[in-house]
Amino acid sequence: MTAITADPSAPGLVFTGCLPLAWRELPAPPDVVEIRELERANLTILHTLFALDSHAGDLGEDAANQVNATELKRLDFKVSLLLELVGQLYARQQAIPTERLLTLTVNGLSWQAEAAPPVNSLLRLELYCNPGYPRPLVLHAWVTETAPQPDGWRLQTRFHEIDEPLQEALERYIFLQHRRAIANSRRSSLR
Repeated sequence: MTAITADPSAPGLVFTGCLPLAWRELPAPPDVVEIRELERANLTILHTLFALDSHAGDLGEDAANQVNATELKRLDFKVSLLLELVGQLYARQQAIPTERLLTLTVNGLSWQAEAAPPVNSLLRLELYCNPGYPRPLVLHAWVTETAPQPDGWRLQTRFHEIDEPLQEALERYIFLQHRRAIANSRRSSLR
């Protein structure tokens, strides 16, 4: 289940849902070159996800436009099906981590974990935003808070050195998830 909520402590929208997530502690922050390379890779992944999520829209009442829209939707379906099948094959070749209930903002990530690293430790996060496109966002984050839970720990992190283009792309990703959640809830209420 995916929900978008407003968190008073975080600016903007907040995505809460289940996504595959892996993390590990790092002894030191990565160097500037590695950070910039990861940011470029993360932007590429997010832009690919945006392209995969785009669909042929309403092109008005013109008959020619409607025929074109129908053809685009048919092609979009075929390409989406092909990408989903290739993604499933790729995912079987990789060890995709288990899904975790998490909360994503443009500034950080929080999730339930079995063990808690110390506060102020640095983590390397691998977040798989779409199982159909199993390439993870690789982000570095500082542990800001750990809270014991009945079945583990709740970890709160703050991203390490995210530049503005990546922050804007994350915000767009969260917004698109918000829009999808609203559309799904409307469809459910019409049934």
